[in-house]
Amino acid sequence: MRCRRTGVPDLLDLIEISVWVTAAMTTVYAVVMSLFALGLRRLHRNKIETPASWPSVSVIIPARNEAEVLPWTLESLMRQRYAGKWEVIVVDDRSTDETPVVLRELQATYENLRVVRITQQPQGSPKKRALAAGIAESDADVIFTTDADCQYDAHWLSSMVQHLTDSVGVVAGLTIFDLPDFARVQRWQKIQWLDFFVQNFLAAGSLGWGHAASCNGSNLCYRRSVYNEVAGFGDSAAVVSGDDVLFAQRVAAETKWKMAFATTPTTLVRSLPVMTLRGLLHQRLRWASKGLSYRGSMLGFLFAIYTYCILLLTLPLMSLALPQLWPATLSIWGLKLAVDVWLVFTGCKVFRQERLLPYFLEYEFAQTLATPFFGIAGLLLPYSWKGDWYRTATLPSIVHGRAQSPAAGAPERHKSFIENE
Repeated sequence: MRCRRTGVPDLLDLIEISVWVTAAMTTVYAVVMSLFALGLRRLHRNKIETPASWPSVSVIIPARNEAEVLPWTLESLMRQRYAGKWEVIVVDDRSTDETPVVLRELQATYENLRVVRITQQPQGSPKKRALAAGIAESDADVIFTTDADCQYDAHWLSSMVQHLTDSVGVVAGLTIFDLPDFARVQRWQKIQWLDFFVQNFLAAGSLGWGHAASCNGSNLCYRRSVYNEVAGFGDSAAVVSGDDVLFAQRVAAETKWKMAFATTPTTLVRSLPVMTLRGLLHQRLRWASKGLSYRGSMLGFLFAIYTYCILLLTLPLMSLALPQLWPATLSIWGLKLAVDVWLVFTGCKVFRQERLLPYFLEYEFAQTLATPFFGIAGLLLPYSWKGDWYRTATLPSIVHGRAQSPAAGAPERHKSFIENE
């Protein structure tokens, strides 16, 4: 290492150190992503059993201002061919559109549809409060959670329940975006689809090794006994996001129950994507806002990834100033690209989503840029969700001219009024 006579590294020394650090992190990254890919291949070992007696099931759907999509969602869901007793509980969370009217009409059509209404804004997470309210009204053995804008296979319930073997308490399934006119959809939507898909199958790859890192609440089921054992959403109820991943991590940390990831095609759920770039921005900020609530190992992993992406992005800039760095820069990026190609190809193969592969290169750059941005910005910037504003950090009382909703973690002052129908 070149040093001044004072023994203090000069700028060139610091650049050289950063290159070596990035190279070392790339090696670690390659190993970790390879493990995710191998974990995906291990999912075929999932044990699937047809129960002697099918457990009772409640499907909980939180809904706020979903009048346009609820008939579409429930028409799909009500086609279930499930041998046991099952019901759907829609929790109307303070809707201001025609959702209450639509739900009354749908109740006249579907005898196993129940509605719970929340009429007062809760502190903390509205979605977790809605889910908890729906679960409280249910006495089913197995709880399913999903969203108000999804489509399902007719065997979704039975296929997921078949993964609930003796030692498994939680089953996650894959959710993908519903883009029926795929060829005509804007290119950024397809890149968004691939990014969302990768996030989901990374959770699957982690579960291939028995490690519960993440899951998606639009396609999740768990035993009621598991929910009771961890006292519902617990302290994480104050965190706006994370009704899925934080719950799964608590189950892994506080119980002996295992978690499985379902790969059979009938367990796939299709969800509507956000349709604007502004909506995408707020969605990703919301997803990242729960970062500080992850358990220590997951939090450390995420911030290591953020640091790594930032170092990757600085390498080409440094190489423009110092051309002798280009060989190292290209080698580092080349290794990362090769590992990611293998990982994404494996995920697409396992879940039969090969049509997303042509958008890989654009996704690769966008993901490297967006990962540290949203990871950090989600902890600092306000975001809008279902008409309310939230922020992980402390906010002034007014954001963008609107009253700020209570910050995540704020003490609860009012009990929500809940009405049953």
